[in-house]
Amino acid sequence: MIIKDTLLSIDLFGDLNLKDWPISLADLPPGSALVGGSVRDGLLNKLGRKPDLDFVIPTSAIKFSENLSKKINATLIRLDEKRDIARLVVNGWTLDFASQAGGNLKDDLFRRDFRINAIALRLKEKPEIFDPTGGIDDLKTHRIVAISEKNLIDDPLRILRGFRLMCELNFVLDRKTKKFLKNNVDKLSNVAPERIKMEILKIVNSEWNPSVWTTYLELKLLKNWYEDQVPPIELKSKFFVSQELKNGSPLAKLICLLSDEGLSSLTFSKNQIKRCKNLRFWVNKINNFGLDKLSEDERFQLHIDLEEDLPSLMLFLEDKYINPWLKRWKDLSDPLFHPSSPLNGSLLQEALKIPPGPFLGELMRHLAKGKAYGRFFTKEEALEVARKWTLENSPFL
Repeated sequence: MIIKDTLLSIDLFGDLNLKDWPISLADLPPGSALVGGSVRDGLLNKLGRKPDLDFVIPTSAIKFSENLSKKINATLIRLDEKRDIARLVVNGWTLDFASQAGGNLKDDLFRRDFRINAIALRLKEKPEIFDPTGGIDDLKTHRIVAISEKNLIDDPLRILRGFRLMCELNFVLDRKTKKFLKNNVDKLSNVAPERIKMEILKIVNSEWNPSVWTTYLELKLLKNWYEDQVPPIELKSKFFVSQELKNGSPLAKLICLLSDEGLSSLTFSKNQIKRCKNLRFWVNKINNFGLDKLSEDERFQLHIDLEEDLPSLMLFLEDKYINPWLKRWKDLSDPLFHPSSPLNGSLLQEALKIPPGPFLGELMRHLAKGKAYGRFFTKEEALEVARKWTLENSPFL
């Protein structure tokens, strides 16, 4: 339906700051409309400075984009030749252009995933909001409602997107929509891994309200990428007491959602997989044996492995540990929480006549551990410890 609230349309039009866009309305063909996330977020007053802009134009979107890219000196990406969708990237802006699906804009909107994403702003002299599916009502009631199960199946990534929108917007999934998602989880395996990864990164970087974890365990959306379908490790700390812990939450969430094998199959980087593997190892070890049962060497190795990612581990610890650990981690001079050798490799090579290599690395680790546990306090004492350890362990003597 056409929203008769002219003031609402004008407010949205103003919030979109057309003067900042890399194109003008005159560049667009008659009958163009802005759709999707920018309209939704504008109505929610959540627009970023350079929101992604999704346009529906009557026809020939790729050809139109080719011509426009030359005019505004933008990079052109042909996203989908079959469905006639192209993307322009210019000066930090992303503009997607799609040919209208169906006979008119209404038909196009009814082919979309969720009603909150099927609201259009007709770009004409007097801007007009067009909401044939009832998405504005869902924005008011904080609900995510699928337009149809068939629409989700047409692009199974939409199954994961529904959960992502729930996380990002702090909305709830409509009961029928939740059933659609649950019934079609296995179809996610037909989606390109790179596309799934991008949705997951958005999910873990959003703030989860208490219902998110319950909903995820009910839907098990990523069960195909969590080995043996073991229930994910549950975060014990429900409330983030600092920005540092918030910054650590994406990695913590990632190991709850995906196994190491799942991360690999979804094309996560080697560094991301390594960080997750280290975090998962120490979470499991502490869960199985207890933090206080770790040996001195294990505790030291924990801080070697997780120095930068320690806030992620803290989210799995008992509450009594969090504030003391956070205080020590924020102190960059703490020798255990930020382990480092008191003597650099060049000095040790020169003073002890040892070559670079694994032995030197072991020596520096020994010194870092001694420093962490207060076994010496000056560089002279550290050098004496290094001499003694070298005499006892050197393969060169």
